[in-house]
Amino acid sequence: MTEQQSLRRCRYVTDCAGARLYVYARSLATVLRVDGEVDASNAERVTQEIRRFARLQSPLILDLSNLDFLGVDGFRALLAVNRERQEAGLHCSLVTGTATRLLMCIVKGHGLAIVGSVPEALQLIDDAIRVRRQFVSGLARRGDPQRKTPCAGLG
Repeated sequence: MTEQQSLRRCRYVTDCAGARLYVYARSLATVLRVDGEVDASNAERVTQEIRRFARLQSPLILDLSNLDFLGVDGFRALLAVNRERQEAGLHCSLVTGTATRLLMCIVKGHGLAIVGSVPEALQLIDDAIRVRRQFVSGLARRGDPQRKTPCAGLG
């Protein structure tokens, strides 16, 4: 897909003083692509924008594959957003790129759900939904059929 085609599918773009945030609405998740640089000067602004769309309560995919630089402040912000999503029971995946791989190698046990691409992240979400539906369907099939019981006070 060319950059022009990608921009046409984008629902929202914001400038974060050195970084740009692109928002894509997918049927399974909200995809936020961050390009440029995230450092001490703009990490808070980028975090505010990510949180703004994270409030949608849908699975979130943070695509950092085109990010040129990710400073420690930006990494801390990613960890905070990920922790918030986990505490809320909401899915969050991180697509890494060259700017993020070094930090991921240095910081062990970060707890971020790392994926190789947006399609891979969407597939993981789809698989999780399918497994959940099969589980719930299996529970429904094993349960006793609902019996009609007279309501108290009627009849």
